[in-house]
Amino acid sequence: MSVDSEFALPQFLWMVLIFVGVPTMISAGIISSIWRSERTRPEQSSNRSAATQPAGGGPLGLWTTGLVAFLLGLLSCVGWLSWSVDYRGEFRRPGLPAPTQFPTWQVVACGITVILACFVAAHFSRWTTAGGFAAAVGTTAGFTTAFSVAASTDATGQAGVGVVLSALGWGACLSVLMLLRGIWVNRQRD
Repeated sequence: MSVDSEFALPQFLWMVLIFVGVPTMISAGIISSIWRSERTRPEQSSNRSAATQPAGGGPLGLWTTGLVAFLLGLLSCVGWLSWSVDYRGEFRRPGLPAPTQFPTWQVVACGITVILACFVAAHFSRWTTAGGFAAAVGTTAGFTTAFSVAASTDATGQAGVGVVLSALGWGACLSVLMLLRGIWVNRQRD
């Protein structure tokens, strides 16, 4: 059986629309709700204008935070998973189709890079909680988009399952980490 491994743009666009675009738009609605509650949260100051000021320390708004996180998530995936070193130490250059087997250290390094990328984007957000979630969604969307490039070369459809699991796993993991970060930052401030 011959399997075609050429990049399929229509397959890539459908994967990104369904597995990145739709969940990102749903998440944007949830983040907007979190942002409204964070924006109107009474601070310890009696000054009303201070109560509506951003709670984070960074210069980035929510959309910019999500975009920066998207780029960092995309670069994390491309940077670590577009090449490979096999068990004999032979190097495989970046290219399509992407490698399917990686040494453990490379996967762990990719995971650490994705998590750090999310924390960096969240750190530069103006909003503590909503900015953290925007960073989580953006990082997940960026990683999943890059992963979809490799999945669109798969004629079997099994890589699509990997895209779904990637989106769910990174989305859940990074959201929990950003929730814990938001709680910790808010406690440190009080």
